[in-house]
Amino acid sequence: MSTYAIRTFGCQMNHSDSERVSQVMQKAGFKLTEEDLADLLIVNTCSVRQKAEDKAYGFMTKHKRANKNVKIAITGCMVRQTGDRENSRDPLFSFDSIDIAFRIEDTARMPKLLERHFREHDFSQFEEAFGDGSIENYFNIVPKVENKAQVFVPIMQGCDKFCTYCIVPFTRGREISRPLEDVLAECKVLVEAGAKEITLLGQNVNSYKDGEKGEKCFAKLLLEVDKLHVMGLSRTRFTSAHPQDFTDDVIDALAHMKTRCPYIHLPVQHGSNQTLRAMNRNYTIDKYNDIIAKIRTAMPDTTLATDIIVGFPGETEEQFQELCDFADELKLDFSYTAIFSPRKHTPAARMEKEFIDMEEKKSRFHRFDEIVKKHAFAQRAKFVGKEVEVLVEKSEVAENGLYRNAGRTREFFEVWFLAGRPLKGKEVMVTLDEQKGYVFSGTMPEVEAQKYAAPALLKVLAV
Repeated sequence: MSTYAIRTFGCQMNHSDSERVSQVMQKAGFKLTEEDLADLLIVNTCSVRQKAEDKAYGFMTKHKRANKNVKIAITGCMVRQTGDRENSRDPLFSFDSIDIAFRIEDTARMPKLLERHFREHDFSQFEEAFGDGSIENYFNIVPKVENKAQVFVPIMQGCDKFCTYCIVPFTRGREISRPLEDVLAECKVLVEAGAKEITLLGQNVNSYKDGEKGEKCFAKLLLEVDKLHVMGLSRTRFTSAHPQDFTDDVIDALAHMKTRCPYIHLPVQHGSNQTLRAMNRNYTIDKYNDIIAKIRTAMPDTTLATDIIVGFPGETEEQFQELCDFADELKLDFSYTAIFSPRKHTPAARMEKEFIDMEEKKSRFHRFDEIVKKHAFAQRAKFVGKEVEVLVEKSEVAENGLYRNAGRTREFFEVWFLAGRPLKGKEVMVTLDEQKGYVFSGTMPEVEAQKYAAPALLKVLAV
């Protein structure tokens, strides 16, 4: 039996895509294995920044040098068309390590590309099983989920906003929403299989429509997903949102959800109106602040994360200071801050005369990061001593027969604690004892600790 492995770079959408690719590979008779042992290595790429592309190229080069017989297939945002080295003129194949390239929406067509490389497999049933390479049929592929407790559900693909720095409309295409009934059907299947947390995914989730019908209805989708709490769903999250479409009905829906997590990731990108105009963001700082005020009024317990780009072309020291003042006033709980990286085909990449020196961009990044940390750490300090619910994401062997478990609170805080057994996928109560930077360490309350004690200890307690 031939083997495969998948390496995923980039966002949660890419990780969700990889789960669908994995399903197709296993249906084709391939067995999942370690990267170093795989006959086929699939690399799901990100192109949001040059650094992400460089990582993917470096990874492929390393593995091709280590094993010249491995076949490498590339997909994700770096891929514009589907083909293989022998029959494609795609410039991507100027990179020697790549054997196959396929657009993520062409996942169902992969077998056609693999036939020449893996003749022992019968790929004849694939078109019947998965249909053609349309995005609609791609969404119908049931994902091969690794962590059944925490799952990603894509609700749409692409983006229509065309921010001047962003390559997503060129790599993911224009917005296409899934029918609401299809999204809910997938959510229901995942909850029945044990999902406790669902993250709804899209480049701009709050512009979601019911397929291509009618008006935006993200608020309706949230409330429909929330009804799955009766089946065991505990948490609903979403990413990524856009301020332009973060309407009052979405805020109202969130405030009434039983599965709501008190955490919202709402990218602002900058704190200067002039820079926002240059980015084609189509809102003002006053508009963004108004949305945040409404969120905090309706849901005072909400923690707030955002995205920031530092060093956008033409960013003056005055505009950068506006960004710093904005962050000081907003008191963010977290910021995914990036230094501007020009992406091919985008308007911002053509603003070369306004590019800012890299050393200056790095300086501004660190200055801004200190402001974010000041407020984020102060906000977290208020949680020390509290007992919180943690959904465990990973477990590893510690000392003395214990396991080190790590997970997230509903506020999306990272927490580490010891327990007598691995608790991945469990929701447990933990007292937050200490905060170091963005991370908490904690202990389980006595009743909870006994519930999840090591099996040997449970026998002693029962005597």
